[in-house]
Amino acid sequence: MRLAAMLALLGVLSLTACGGGSTGGGTPPAPTPTPNAADDCPASGTLPSSIARGSAAKTIRRVLRTANIPRYVPGEIAVTYASSASPALSGKRIADLDYRNIGVHTRVLWLNPASVDAELTKLQAMPGVRSAGRVTYAQRMSFSDDDPYYAGFAGTAAPYYETSTIPGQWDMHAINLDGAWSQFSSVPIIGAPIAIVDTGVDVTHPDLTTPSGVTAPKIIRTQCYVTYPTGTVQTTGQYVTDTDGHGTNVAGISDGDADNNFAFASAAFDAPLLAYRIFPTDPPGGCDVDNAPPQCFTTSADEASAIDDAVQHGAKVINLSLGGPGPCSTSDPEYTAVEQAIAAGVVVVAAAGNGTGDPPIGQPALDCPAADPGVIAVGASALNDGNTFSGPFEYVASYSDYVSGTGQSNSGAYLVAPGGDPPASEQCGSCTVDNLHWIENIYSTDGVGITSGSACAGGTDYAGENNDCNVLIVGTSQATPHVTGVVSLMLAKNPNLTPAQIATGLCASADDIGDTKEGCGRLDAAAAVTWAATH
Repeated sequence: MRLAAMLALLGVLSLTACGGGSTGGGTPPAPTPTPNAADDCPASGTLPSSIARGSAAKTIRRVLRTANIPRYVPGEIAVTYASSASPALSGKRIADLDYRNIGVHTRVLWLNPASVDAELTKLQAMPGVRSAGRVTYAQRMSFSDDDPYYAGFAGTAAPYYETSTIPGQWDMHAINLDGAWSQFSSVPIIGAPIAIVDTGVDVTHPDLTTPSGVTAPKIIRTQCYVTYPTGTVQTTGQYVTDTDGHGTNVAGISDGDADNNFAFASAAFDAPLLAYRIFPTDPPGGCDVDNAPPQCFTTSADEASAIDDAVQHGAKVINLSLGGPGPCSTSDPEYTAVEQAIAAGVVVVAAAGNGTGDPPIGQPALDCPAADPGVIAVGASALNDGNTFSGPFEYVASYSDYVSGTGQSNSGAYLVAPGGDPPASEQCGSCTVDNLHWIENIYSTDGVGITSGSACAGGTDYAGENNDCNVLIVGTSQATPHVTGVVSLMLAKNPNLTPAQIATGLCASADDIGDTKEGCGRLDAAAAVTWAATH
């Protein structure tokens, strides 16, 4: 889209991405699987500097599932101590994280699970030790310009440029991206660098390659940190092959190429992207299943490693579309990594959580790290386009976790952004869908189950384009990158804003959608960028 047209558009928790899965209590799955190479960081793959375009694509669909998420990683503990201290630590070292901005060091260790309780008691009494606790799991948080989906197809009109039967990007129009972009004097708009800590990124997708006319690379760093869920070794590497699709989708919403006459627009327009993979390879059949296996989870130690790397390599805003059930623990390496990032001036945006139960129901409490101090927590809004006198209206999605009140506390914020909310009647592969109940954006061609003749490898998209692997998906995972992208624009307009000021600005500029679960409101991109420009 040309500018003229724009002026007219976790212990260590086990984390799961907050789209395509919801969080809940549970015990570790049994039996314990045997580690294999597929559960480590990939040893080979494609890097951003050697793009090889993929196959043609059709839209696929991904819905929320209730995950039986375990709480703690067996045998793993995290010890945080003053940088000047030298406590006597026993156990197998998994990772070391040095947080100079806050003067502490975290070491992640593996012990015989039977000795963990006694060792933690001993460590907590040691001089110089700030905290010692178990490592937790986390999960994903999703269900499953001239850019054609944003510009709108024939038969669509303002305000959403999308209908129940014709696809588009109602979500981007609802938050008034046109008004945000119009405040910049030229295109492409280069936002502040964004880090996506997730299931990886499909670096071959055309909406994640370096845009035309831009000399700097789109993806400026790729890094993988994966500790097999029941293993004792953290693997690392530079390949971030996304076998799930979740991370690619989140990257596309927040920071896909805009104004490239292809597929979708993103909230940030075009910002440098740091892509991290912290999840093992999806098991056969994928992770959108009840009682998902351990390969569908990550650990907060891997999450902390990625956050720390992102801070060291220039990220200004970090997207965490993942989480685990609270209460949040100060001994969790995730907690300390988030604290360090915010102290370094980096904005951390995290998914509120996808509720509990089946179907999932939003709870009045945030997942971790969304509940950590200073974090901008994001719930999901949805569009009701039923028969009403006033027309379609937004509300807080039924599955979205939330907090009551004004949405701002602990120098952070809670607000909502589009995440979708389809009824059960739309959540099957052959069901008739209402496009306005979903979020549509890009997906990974490397996903488990993506084979020749499948949804992402045969045919063209609605616009008649090849190579556009995309998905209909919902969750607080999808709401979160809308906010991340807008934060990138706010920092492009005013790079001196602190994380606390960004939180204040998002809340001060948010729209009231009349829902008691909305926190300080629904994201308004144009008003947020205006706020940044005047503070």
